[in-house]
Amino acid sequence: MKIAELIALIDEFAPYSAQAEYDNSGLCFGDPEEQVDAALLTTDVTPEVVDEAMDRGCNVIISHHPVIFGAVKSITPDGGMRSTVLVRAIKADIALLSAHTNLDVCDGGLNDRVATMLGLQITGGDGGYMRVGELDPDATATLEEYAAFVSEKLGDPTVRYVGDGGKIVQKVAVSTGAGGRDGDMFAELIAQGVDVLVTAEVKHNLALEAKNSGLGIIECTHHATERCAVKVLSELLEDAGVECHISEKDEDPYHAVNKE
Repeated sequence: MKIAELIALIDEFAPYSAQAEYDNSGLCFGDPEEQVDAALLTTDVTPEVVDEAMDRGCNVIISHHPVIFGAVKSITPDGGMRSTVLVRAIKADIALLSAHTNLDVCDGGLNDRVATMLGLQITGGDGGYMRVGELDPDATATLEEYAAFVSEKLGDPTVRYVGDGGKIVQKVAVSTGAGGRDGDMFAELIAQGVDVLVTAEVKHNLALEAKNSGLGIIECTHHATERCAVKVLSELLEDAGVECHISEKDEDPYHAVNKE
């Protein structure tokens, strides 16, 4: 399979035309006519991930977050992480490809996957960066209990919540990544009577508004809500016969404080 065919495969599942206006998903570096030997899947591309790709014989790295968002004014070995990544990938002739907001919003993408992981029967959403669902009546929990469940399912020991910990949770919204910045979404969920929003990067003023309005929040790290991107992509690629590996160097930059 050529890199161009790999891009087309992802595009069919998660159309690049659906990516956000600010986004830069797609091929960041590489020759579309090059054959794919093997692909390394990761949430973020760091220098360690590029080294891992070389060690594992992967000539393509597919990330969730694009390496390049804004203008790049110089590419030097000591120009910061993004610049270092580009230098190493270019020298090693490793193509850099990403599926970001297009993978967030598509059917079967990140928001659908996380909602399913968290036990929801999806009943609605905005068709984009949010899903709303119901917990099985036999599986209802308090906000504090459900926060612990989210922590376990997403592998995030730093999870925290806003609201009455004893409140019974039934109707849940999920918005992966930086959904916690979206004030319009918070207002919509409050109007819908949603019990709790699971998201990341919650702005302080929105947390206060949610608490005052009775909307619970379960806040995870950005990485924790999106690490399943590699699983979604690996299933897609393996079904198409592409050899792929999930990065062992892709790590959440946040760590929980050891209280023991």
